[in-house]
Amino acid sequence: MNRLHPCHVSSRRGFSLIEVVLAIGIFLVTVLALVGLLGPTLRSVDEVEKTDEVSSIVNTINAFLQNSQDIAPGASKFDAIYKAVSQDYATILVFRAYDDNDVISLKVGFVDETSATILGSDVTTGTQVLAAGTIYRAVLTPSSVNPASEMGAPGAVDSYPRYKMSEMDPADYAEGSFAMEVRIFAEDPAFNFNVESNLTALKDQEPIFTYNTAIVR
Repeated sequence: MNRLHPCHVSSRRGFSLIEVVLAIGIFLVTVLALVGLLGPTLRSVDEVEKTDEVSSIVNTINAFLQNSQDIAPGASKFDAIYKAVSQDYATILVFRAYDDNDVISLKVGFVDETSATILGSDVTTGTQVLAAGTIYRAVLTPSSVNPASEMGAPGAVDSYPRYKMSEMDPADYAEGSFAMEVRIFAEDPAFNFNVESNLTALKDQEPIFTYNTAIVR
């Protein structure tokens, strides 16, 4: 006689409600921790990008001052820059702009100073903004690190620019180098190109970067 064997039914135990709640809780805590780390990471990336951009602008300005043949073709570059800066200030604009073929190129030059000049038409046509992104305005003034014997009487602490040289003619300037303070401001592409009307406001505006540089005869 054949004996009937009982069937062994395997039972699978599912997750309990408590286990599901705990798993979801752990997942949410992990997500919140990652989100909390995301903010500082993005800020760090943004700061690195801004630092790289400022470094690039500084290098562009220094290379322009030291190497540009357009500042004073056939004449002394030192004399041209000294005359532009020594008694007041000079402004350099650095930005990228569209040309007639919509190709973006780097623009750098003085505003109304020397032969290497940026014109209003380089920034806007009146109806179309040509600048492709931020316009960096670098304001050059005589630096306080110049020899005291070559400096005029300083202006008030809140004046801007504060210092000027005692000699207007570079031929009467006895030193072999001329130190300048450079304050860099970030401007909107559609900012007012009339630098004179905006300069007085700069003394109350915080530059994105300030440094000293010098040109040698």
